[in-house]
Amino acid sequence: MNSISIILAGFMSPIDIPTSPASMLWMFPLILSIAIVYKATKLRVIFPKIFIKEVVVLFLTISIFLILAGVGLNILVAFITS
Repeated sequence: MNSISIILAGFMSPIDIPTSPASMLWMFPLILSIAIVYKATKLRVIFPKIFIKEVVVLFLTISIFLILAGVGLNILVAFITS
């Protein structure tokens, strides 16, 4: 019973992650892991050179889209609040 309450306590008091521009850098390891797992499940045969190329393309595509979406939303908020 005690170990369950310790595990559940982690969900009741989450870690504080600041929303500074530097904290946004934590999205890149997450995007990379998503790209690796996605390509590992979608490619029928994994050749290292092709696999790395596909992962890099997917990583850059997701990264660029998220950066552009963030910039676009910041511009939208600036227009709405001014």
